[in-house]
Amino acid sequence: MSVLVHDPRPLEVLIADDHDLFALGLEETLAHCPDMKVVGRASDGAEAVALASALRPHVVLMDVSMPRVDGILATREITDTLERTRVVVLSGHQDLETVCRARAAGAAAYLSKGCPVDEVLSVVREVADWPSDRLELLEWLPAAAAVAH
Repeated sequence: MSVLVHDPRPLEVLIADDHDLFALGLEETLAHCPDMKVVGRASDGAEAVALASALRPHVVLMDVSMPRVDGILATREITDTLERTRVVVLSGHQDLETVCRARAAGAAAYLSKGCPVDEVLSVVREVADWPSDRLELLEWLPAAAAVAH
């Protein structure tokens, strides 16, 4: 019989989104979760890669459309170099092509910015617990309208 041991350390989350208001709202939401801690915010993909490399968070919440380096390329760089860091794409894009590009880049999950907050929190918790050999893309594309940028 195996016993599950709860890790008392909070999940470390990096937010990568070029819209300050959205990123701040997400940060404030996560601040109310005792099992999560925002360790940094990036406003473009290049900054997301640099911060992820330095901070090594459990999860990066990544927008797709960002300046300098887009979220798909940043996701690929992070998943190729940081084995234990998971990337959850959180985007206003709901088209299949973008979801497939995120899958190919190694995203652990793809969420619409129009999804419920509880869904974001649930997915962050779920993907942070995945061992590397079990990584697969989860696709959550709810019927709710996305917040387009």
